[in-house]
Amino acid sequence: MSQAHRLPKLLKMLRHYDDPVSGADLSEALGIPLSVLYKDIAVLRAVGVEIVSEPGQGYVLPPSAQLPPPTLCEPAAERSDELVFYTHPLSRGGIVHWMLEELGVPYRLVVLEYGATMHSPDYLAINPMGKVPAIRHGERVVTEAAAICAYLADAFPEAGLAPPLSARGNYYRWLFFAAGPLEAAASLNSLGFQPNAEQRMRLGSGDFATVIEVLAAAVNGRRYIAGDAFSAADVYVGSHIGWGMQFGTLPRRPEFEHYWAGLQNRPARQHCEMFIQQALAQ
Repeated sequence: MSQAHRLPKLLKMLRHYDDPVSGADLSEALGIPLSVLYKDIAVLRAVGVEIVSEPGQGYVLPPSAQLPPPTLCEPAAERSDELVFYTHPLSRGGIVHWMLEELGVPYRLVVLEYGATMHSPDYLAINPMGKVPAIRHGERVVTEAAAICAYLADAFPEAGLAPPLSARGNYYRWLFFAAGPLEAAASLNSLGFQPNAEQRMRLGSGDFATVIEVLAAAVNGRRYIAGDAFSAADVYVGSHIGWGMQFGTLPRRPEFEHYWAGLQNRPARQHCEMFIQQALAQ
């Protein structure tokens, strides 16, 4: 049973019970593993459905709970312009999730499991790398988080998440600096690999210390990295800085903390954070 079919069934079951119902009972009734049930509940919570967990008792749906968007609960016929988002809550898909919420456009969320599901023939036809995130917008498929952010900003210009073309120098520069040198240097550093001068030249990412200094200078004293307005570059760069400081792959420099403080409480990002925190709680 697909997620699009399961979600309305799960909501119907929860509405049927006045008292909490255990996850084991729900998963058995739906014929799915508990792990899948937890992710379905996380999806519903991420789109604003108030499913309450009663410790030691189970789940309950308050009568006032709002229904999820139709794109999540109805297995409607696929539209030619449908926007489908493939992700996992504990992945770089969180960057694209934030971007989609900033856009405020309808999309269908497809949560994939690491391993078999991401390497299924159906998904490999979307992304032969067998990883998330990816989107399908009508007939167009885009992978890689930075590319997806840039594409979405252009596909939905009314959201204002890309500067005018004549003012995109810093926008492109820092969006792809974070996707290239920053991610490469931070990843190598977290693995304990310190390339020598010749290796740094061949890798093209420079040394970690220089990359950090350049990024710190780029955000120093700035609310947004690419101009006077929030943009897709802030979604991408901000995500790397926020996660980097949280997980220790980037230092907690004052420049980074000040920049991230201006982004982390945006409603769209907080909405996505609920999705991630629910997954971490499982």
